[in-house]
Amino acid sequence: MLISIPAEKFHKDARDFAAQLRKHHVWILDQPVVQANPSPFEAYLTNRILSVRGDRWIDRLELNVASRACEVLGLRIAKGPDAALAGHSEPDWMTFGALGYDILKDGPDALSDCLTTMASVDGMDGRFFGRLFGPWMAWLKSRSLGDEFEPLRDVVRRHVFDNFSVRKGVLVLGVPSEGMASSNPQKSVSLKGFAKRNAEDLIYRGLATRDASGDIVPMSFVTQGMLDAFEREQKSFRNAKRSSEGRKSRTFVVDETNPARESRLSIGDAAGQLRVTAKTVGYLIQHGMLCGVDTSEQYRRGAIVVTADSLTRF
Repeated sequence: MLISIPAEKFHKDARDFAAQLRKHHVWILDQPVVQANPSPFEAYLTNRILSVRGDRWIDRLELNVASRACEVLGLRIAKGPDAALAGHSEPDWMTFGALGYDILKDGPDALSDCLTTMASVDGMDGRFFGRLFGPWMAWLKSRSLGDEFEPLRDVVRRHVFDNFSVRKGVLVLGVPSEGMASSNPQKSVSLKGFAKRNAEDLIYRGLATRDASGDIVPMSFVTQGMLDAFEREQKSFRNAKRSSEGRKSRTFVVDETNPARESRLSIGDAAGQLRVTAKTVGYLIQHGMLCGVDTSEQYRRGAIVVTADSLTRF
């Protein structure tokens, strides 16, 4: 068991390790010996240090690659995709290392099976590998890792290309995707509880399709967060529409001298219906997105109103 020797008073003495051992030799011998059974992971590291490499896949990795890979993979297994790489104690890393070693000792196929299991957990969005693998993928993407990590990256990269639909040209651990869609269908987002009229609108907007059975299925890039935001948008739009219809009689101004003319709205009322500022409405008029009419001959100088038809078209 490792122990921390007393700190030196001066910084220059802290680097003279031989002198520290001589100084604290008696104190070190007086420390109680604590017997601890090493985990399979610790036993593996000891054997790697004291003897030659074996013939397994993990043995062909450099020692620093194998040891850190076990720890980070175990972190992802134990703490999930949102775990941070920092802020863990030494006992925690020992536990993580044991979990990761239990997978990596069986080779690249076991690692690939582990990554597949992560994607199949209920409640996990298994379509975005970066978010799914969390700290494991963040660590492998680090620029501080050298070429000795490439054999490990290659296993993960091939798993991603074989199991995820990655757009052509997107870099996966430094290698661009060829844009080949995964042969394994990914789980679609459920529309349970989603308003029927909103689901129909998803098809109109290109966010969903209708399958052979007539059910509406969101496209692969649509997340649950996007669907929730879409529901909020539709609800807010309907509320604003009902509010505008309630005050329609006072917001539309008809030129009684020429009934053939279309209805018009003030800048403020148009801004209220669009839920933007009056300055934004002026910008839309300036760039031809709304039709503004000069009414200075009837009202105050420089008064502008918006035609109702142009607002409806917008």
